[in-house]
Parts: sequence; C-alpha cells; structure tokens
Amino acid sequence: MTMSHSSQYSLLAPTAFFQPRRLGHVNLWVDDLGASERFYNEVCGLNVEFTEPDLIATFLGTGHTPHDLGMMQTTKGVDRYGRNGLLQLPGSIGLAPGLNHLAWELENEADLVSAWKRMRDDGVEMDMTVDHQVAHSVYIFDPDRNYNEFYCDTVKDWRNVLQGEMELITSRWDPASAEPFTEGRYDTSPTLRFVESAPIHPYRITHAVLQTAQLEAMTDFYTRIGGLRIACQDENVVYLRPSLESYEHALVLVRGDAPAYHHASFQIKDEQELEAALKRLDAAGRKIVGQAALPWKRSFFMKDVDGLLSEWYVARSAPIDLARRGDTPLAWAV
Repeated sequence: MTMSHSSQYSLLAPTAFFQPRRLGHVNLWVDDLGASERFYNEVCGLNVEFTEPDLIATFLGTGHTPHDLGMMQTTKGVDRYGRNGLLQLPGSIGLAPGLNHLAWELENEADLVSAWKRMRDDGVEMDMTVDHQVAHSVYIFDPDRNYNEFYCDTVKDWRNVLQGEMELITSRWDPASAEPFTEGRYDTSPTLRFVESAPIHPYRITHAVLQTAQLEAMTDFYTRIGGLRIACQDENVVYLRPSLESYEHALVLVRGDAPAYHHASFQIKDEQELEAALKRLDAAGRKIVGQAALPWKRSFFMKDVDGLLSEWYVARSAPIDLARRGDTPLAWAV
C-alpha cells in the first residue's frame, strides 16, 4: 500500500468554501460528564478551561485554542437550550457516546462570512450559525452526517471571558448583521498548561481519524467544502492537511464498512516524554489498549470511560508508508 504524496501543499481546491488554519477541537458526546471530565483531566492531563453546567458540558485543553476537547453529556432525548431561546441541542441527537463535532479554525470573520454567503448563494445546506461569545460559527454536516463547526475567534484573550462555571454561552448569530472583521483574533503566543500530576502531559490536539464507506464523497466534502488539502493518499486512506504548516495533517479518512469516529490524536512533546507517560500510566494502574512504533510515529492509545479511543503520539521523520505498518491495524497506523 504505497501513499501518493501531493506536492501542491500551498494550493486549495479552487472552489473551496472554507480555508481552515487547523483543527481547533474535537467535541464528544459522553454518558457521564463528571466521569469523562475526570479521565481527560486527571489521567490525560488536559486542563479544565471552563464548564457550562446548564448545557451539561465541559471544555478542556492546553491553551493553543479555547479548548482541545469539548464534552457534552448525552441528551437522553431532552432538548437543551442556549441563550435567548436558541435550541442548541435537540433531544433527537446525542443519544449515545461518540463524536459530536469537529471544529475548524479560520483566519478571521471575513473569511467565515464570505464562505457562508457563497454557500447560501450556491444552495449548500447549513445547519445553524451561532455566537459562542469568543467565536462565531457555521455548522454543517458531511456526507456521513458527521457534524462540523467552521469558526473564527472573536476574542484573543479568551481566558478573560471563559473561565470556571459559565452561564449559557451560545446565542444566534446573523453573519450578515455587521461588517466582518479582517484581522486574526487567535492568540499567537498562548499560555500553555497541562495537569502536572496527570500521567500524560499533552502538547496539543492535531487531528482526528474518521472511517467511511464513501471515501471519495468524504474527500470531496473536506476539500471542496472544507478547504483541506490532500497531503497523501492511496485507495484506502486520505490524509488532509490545514493551512498551518506546523500541522502535518488535520484529518485522516480511512475506508471502512460503515461510517465511524475512530479517534482524536494528541501530540506529546517528544519521545522521552511519551515513554515517561507510559511509565506513569503503568505506575498508576492505568491500562493502554495499544501502541504503534512505526517509522513515521510512536504512539499509544487509551479508551475513555465510554470506550472512545484517543491517541497520544510523537511524529517521526520518516515519510508515511502504510505498506510498512506490519500488524498494526490500519486506522491505528495512520
């Protein structure tokens, strides 16, 4: 299985609507918010940045963005509302643990509004547009019905706005209501932190892995609509990268029998720290569910309290060559 590598990293698909800088965060549905928060905070080392008790939601991260990982408790069939009567979480969704959405950070509001206008004019179906106080967002489904948030930061110093227990944050947003700003309001020198006492000391989230039975349609969506660029591909796998060159890829699509969220991947500082994390996990009696030691990465995998998978990894210098993955499962080797 030989990967075909694209040399046109600087080129976006000519009809791309969005142009994401990076994967900002992954948001999950979880059955027990408290138990999941403790796992990702006390074991995985993600700092609790803020919570939304009325939405039954927690947001954790290291500081590169307002959160690397969001979690919302499953709806149990009950509607949940944001500010000013916004039906934010219909009870018909979020009935089981799994992926809530992927969130893609854009350069500025002008880019976001321009994409929204073009999609509106071209008849591309969108779900909703909202104001999260520190971000404006457009939500849209991919062909497998995975939910995607395309957003721009509206406040650079977001920790002054979101900290501790928050009242309802989200309200409606009309992208046509005002002239959009053109400057990037993301923090270029963020204060980074993780939980020192946790076995894992993460650096940042970088990418997610999705399985799909319609690889071609999903690739078309994430390039033509989502504006990601093909970094390399073969008949079963497509690596998609954002515009920030410090991120090798932001999404990996893997052909499978049915659509599924496979895992989110969190980068660790270096291999020495990764090995130290494994020793701390063992000392704490925390079991990993697998490892990968490949020429292009070293990683281990954890399952959370709902059985959702996460990867903790260090990239290596060798190019990706899935033919050399040995007995490592495909979705674990990418």
